[in-house]
Amino acid sequence: MDDNVMREAIAKEYGFSLFRQYEEKQVAHILSKDISTLKRWRKKGKVKFVRMGDREVAYLGINIADMLIKGVKDDG
Repeated sequence: MDDNVMREAIAKEYGFSLFRQYEEKQVAHILSKDISTLKRWRKKGKVKFVRMGDREVAYLGINIADMLIKGVKDDG
């Protein structure tokens, strides 16, 4: 299956838009993870995000879909 088709299907299933920005709290809810887990992944460079200032970040829906498709390896 084409990655783009899979991303679209996942976004539809989970109820998010591929090209919208989501706050860390929203992404944690979508992924059923703690915010601390997302922060750890972000600080280790394991997930893509958009910096929205000194303390805020956002995630694009397409990157959320990729996390759901591919997972995050080597969390430790």
